This record gives sequence, structure tokens and C-alpha cells, in this order.
Amino acid sequence: MKNKDTKDAANATPTLDGAVVFITGASKGIGYAVALKCAQEGATVVACGRDVTSLQLLSDAIVKKGYSRPSLLPINLANASAEDYKNVASHVREQFGKLDVLILNAAMLGELTPVVNYSSTLWKEVFQVNVHSNLLMLKEFRQLLIESKLKSVLFTLESEQLLKAAHWGAYGSSKAALRSVMGMFASENSAVDQINVIGVIPPPTKTNIRATAYPAEDQSSLAKPDEIAKEYVQLLTLKNTACHGEIFEIKNFS
Repeated sequence: MKNKDTKDAANATPTLDGAVVFITGASKGIGYAVALKCAQEGATVVACGRDVTSLQLLSDAIVKKGYSRPSLLPINLANASAEDYKNVASHVREQFGKLDVLILNAAMLGELTPVVNYSSTLWKEVFQVNVHSNLLMLKEFRQLLIESKLKSVLFTLESEQLLKAAHWGAYGSSKAALRSVMGMFASENSAVDQINVIGVIPPPTKTNIRATAYPAEDQSSLAKPDEIAKEYVQLLTLKNTACHGEIFEIKNFS
């Protein structure tokens, strides 16, 4: 694992101008901020989220700043079918003809409780959002990514400590599974002319998930999503040989 300092961007050359960037969990938090930053850098954003109103607010914010109008994709990852993902990939190909970047950012917290007390129904739902939906998107979008210029996939991951911490249940387990999926996908697409695969571990950030998990926490001590977004954009444009298969931990936001 590499530590990604906020000032360490020597190899980063943001070149998202003209790129098509698909972002899950784009309606709020880090996903919203990353979508806005990618649009600022000249990308056309395909914003995926389940909250239609929040997606519309994102679109308004992007357009108001004079950036390219995003394509909004309201979808509930908890109950989307394999056919739904095929249709999404077909839509992206028909509308844009390519997909340069796939940012797998959406996540569901579930409940914080001992494993033996966990609802089996909720456990399945969290895994559907945090793991299975990502697998289906990788499967359907892979060819589009290979045909593009940047051909990058970025996974939002969690710290190793949380993955085995008490009471983190389905969230911790699913994020551990997602880390494994990322490693496998990177190994299977390791050629320089194939897909660039990157993992990112954000610092404690002011998001709804964080507030739910730590209701008594001082929010002023947390990183802001727009600060994190800058780091995402830098990582998206690193050369394949500099970062393929690596997990970057964003730090120094205290």
C-alpha cells in the first residue's frame, strides 16, 4: 500500500478533457464532489445514484459552473438486475461510443452490530450494493474501457483496520471482498495496453455514511469531499505503470 500525500502529485497530469467518466454514488458525498471535479477538468460525467433529486441538483451545479451537462442515471444498485447493467452499458455505448473511466464509489453501510445479530436480508443487500453491483459493472463495461484512451477503473476502498473491526458486519466484510475483487481484476488486466486499476482509501470524510456510523463525532475534524475529489482526479490520470494494481491511502487532511 502507498501513502498518497496531498502534495505528492509529481506524476499526475490531469487530462480528463473530453473523457467520459461513469461514477456510482454520485448523488452525494465523495461521489458528488468527484463528479463536479471531473466536469471541471473537461469530462462528461455519467452520474449514477438512486436519489433522483440529488442527481438533478448535481446536474444543476455542473451546468451553472459552465461545464458539460452530465448524463444522469437513476438506479438502485440494491435491486438492479444483470439485464439492467447490460442496458446501462448499451446506453453508454450508444450515447458516447466509449467509456474512459469507471469510478466504483457507491456504498451501503447497513447496521453496526455483532455478526451473530445481523439481519440476513440486510447482509445480502449490503453485499449486493458494495460487491455484486461492481462485479456486474466490471463485466459489462470492460470492453468499453479497453477501447478508450484512459481506460481506468478506480475503487473506493476502506482501511484494513476497519475490515476486521468489531460490529462492522456486512460493510466491513463487503469492503474486504471488494478489495479482493480489485486485486483479481488488476491481475487479470495487467498488460500496459489494457485497463488501469487503482484503489483509493479516503481519510475520515464528512459524508452521510460517516455521520451515521459516528453520530457523536466532531464533523469539523473531517476532510471535505471536495478536497478528496482533487486526489481522485490526480490518481485517474497517472500512467498505468505508475499505479496499476496499487492502493493509495489519502492522508494529511487533519
